[in-house]
This record gives sequence, structure tokens and C-alpha cells, in this order.
Amino acid sequence: MNFRKSQFAEGGLKSSIDWLSMIALIVTLLAWSTAFAAIKAALFHYSPLHLVVLRFIISSLMLLPFVLFKFGLPDFRDIPFILFLGATGMLLCHIPLCIGEQTVSAGAASLLMATAPVFTAIIASAVLKEKMTFLGWISIATSFLGAAAIALGEGEFGLSFGALWVLCAAFMESFYFVFQKKLLPKYGAFRLTTYVIISSTVLMLFFGKGLLNAVAMAPLSATFTVAYLAIFPTCIAYASWAYATSRNPASLVAGSLFLKPALAIFIAWIWLEEIPSLLSIAGGAIAIMGVWLLQRSSNLEC
Repeated sequence: MNFRKSQFAEGGLKSSIDWLSMIALIVTLLAWSTAFAAIKAALFHYSPLHLVVLRFIISSLMLLPFVLFKFGLPDFRDIPFILFLGATGMLLCHIPLCIGEQTVSAGAASLLMATAPVFTAIIASAVLKEKMTFLGWISIATSFLGAAAIALGEGEFGLSFGALWVLCAAFMESFYFVFQKKLLPKYGAFRLTTYVIISSTVLMLFFGKGLLNAVAMAPLSATFTVAYLAIFPTCIAYASWAYATSRNPASLVAGSLFLKPALAIFIAWIWLEEIPSLLSIAGGAIAIMGVWLLQRSSNLEC
């Protein structure tokens, strides 16, 4: 708290910086919340592979000037680790997410992706030997119970395999959350994200066969939707997220993410006239309660 006061008191810009950081946080939440409906809309005309590759090519082209004229290249010894982050946090996250959204509603996908902090806690406990409290394990069990309910709610005659793909995406994203900590102090959030997105795009090019054909055959509206995904939920949202997290308490920023599934469901209803089943919504509420309990147990431990 003292740090924030000293940070904002300098130059008498307390009010201005508070407002800017809050606007940045709202922009991030809105952009990320629209991503699930936008992916679903684009999948009517693009395959999951082509959608992801095109999205990240556009994102990389937008971010490349930062590398060329501001950041420079990362240290050579960090490149293998940055490629690992790109593979887990981007390639192996976004491709399963898009595959899953072929059969899972956008709202349910957002609820399932909200379980990523649970996987993050499990990996941190197993790999980094971070201590897990009893309440933490109860929270994890609660979230998995909610995720199972969503998977059942999205399947017509049983378990939805699309939901399992989305859970796989959440699991892979958690690797990024855990292991990015190694390079965050060195590069900062936005610079590291820029390197990761560009490195993941290099890896994705291997899956881009037939992309030009797909772009030529898709209607402009679908291609504009993919471009929207590249510009707003990817580039702008990550930049505004980095700005917001650097100027607000971690508890406020992390807590705001609980609004994302509700916003995603509302946006999917307006955009696609789609709403998850009642069982999926109930399961989502249970899963998010588990994530909230997990965050609370971490705060209590600190």
C-alpha cells in the first residue's frame, strides 16, 4: 500500500493514473470476454488450425515493430525457454480451445478456461514445491466438480469431448502462468508477451498449410473477426493487462477476472444468441467458487 501511495504521489498524478489503469483493466476484460464469441463466429468459416495461425500471424505483424524499434531481441540463452512458453501458453492452448469451441458454447468455454488458476496451483505445487493448504485442495476439488458438471451439461448424451479439449487448453495455459515467472522480472509483462506471441507464431507456421486458400474462400466478415481477435483480445488486451497489473494491487486485478465468464456469456448471447445449458452455468458457478476459494487460501497463507 505504501508503494502505491509513493508511486501515485509523485508528480501529483494519483487520480489520473488510477483512472487510466482502471480503464486499461476494463478494456482487457471486455476484449478477453469477447474472444470466446468471436472464436465461435470465425469457426463457421475457418478450421481451428487456420483460425489460430492467421490470428497469431496478424498479432505478430502488429507486435514486430516493438521488437525492431523498442525492445530489441531477447538474450540468446532465453530463446529456448521463450519458445517453450510460446508452445504451451499459445500454440497448445489456443488450438485445443478452438477445437473445443466447435462443439462447446462460447459461454461454457469461458467458464472452463476460468479453471486455469487451479491447474496453475497444482503445477506450482508439483514442480516449484509451493505449499498447498487444506483449503487449497478443497478448492481444487470444488473447481473440478464444477468443470465436470459443465462437461456433462455441454454433451447431448453424456460427457462433452469438446469440453475436455477446452480443459486441455486451460491446463496448457497454466504452464505459461507458472513458468513465465522465471523471465518476468527480466523483461516485464508486455515485452515478454510480445516475444512469446512471435515465437509461438513461428511454431504455428508448421500448421498453416492451406491458409491462403482458406482466407480466399472465407467471407470478409469471418476474416475481419479473426483480425479482431488478433488486434484486441491478443495485442491490445495483453498490453492493457500489463499496464493495469503494474499499477494496481494483484488482488484487485486477479479478482476482476471472475467477471470474465459472466461477460463472455452475455456477449455470446447478444452476438450469437447462444447461452450455455443450466447445468453448465451451475457447474461454472461451482468452478468459479473453487477458484475464488483457492485465491482466498493463497491470500490467507501469505
